[in-house]
Amino acid sequence: MTGWWSTVMAILARDVLSEWRTRERLGPMAFLVLLTLLVFSFAFGGEGGAGTHTGPGVLWSSFVLASLFGFAWSFVEERENGCLEALLLAPIDRGALYVAKMLGNLLFLVGVQVLALPVFAVLFNVEPGWHLLLLVPVCALGAAPLSAVGTLFAALASDQRARELVLPLLLLPLMMPVLITAVAATRAVLGAGEVRDCAHLLAMLAVFWLVFAAVSLMLIDVVFDR
Repeated sequence: MTGWWSTVMAILARDVLSEWRTRERLGPMAFLVLLTLLVFSFAFGGEGGAGTHTGPGVLWSSFVLASLFGFAWSFVEERENGCLEALLLAPIDRGALYVAKMLGNLLFLVGVQVLALPVFAVLFNVEPGWHLLLLVPVCALGAAPLSAVGTLFAALASDQRARELVLPLLLLPLMMPVLITAVAATRAVLGAGEVRDCAHLLAMLAVFWLVFAAVSLMLIDVVFDR
């Protein structure tokens, strides 16, 4: 198990270092999120209670848009330079490769969320308060199942010519329960709800993550061997 996690951390460190040098994903992802928030703020930002009623939907729509771009690039570099074939031939667990890519996607998406939340609060006139700290677990647990399934489908679509089209067609229908739950939890937090008001929603997001990650681990060998 130690060797398994060493493989995960080695691949994850390589992806993070590569992204730190190139900014190929984080820059466009952040731009898409901020542009989406800015555009919708002109439509809804001036309305009373927009931050509570329409804001959560806008926020998570922007996260999904950015994540689709990030997932599409998960395996592109490895496919183009032949590294993916080398990794698949190496004596490593393919589940470790999947987990490393999933954690990388999750890390990048959470990074974009950290940048987007202050902008969202300003554009949608969110009332400040300590209750907003609950957005941290909501965003993290909402991004986790999205990254779990998105990484699996990114591996599936990475060798397709129209991967930018195939990925959202596969991912979005499956992610609707997660997005509905994340929007509901975000609305509960922005409405100054207490922890118990969104605790069951957070638990649902955690269950989604565990189930999707477990199923993806069982299917990853089939995806890579197809």
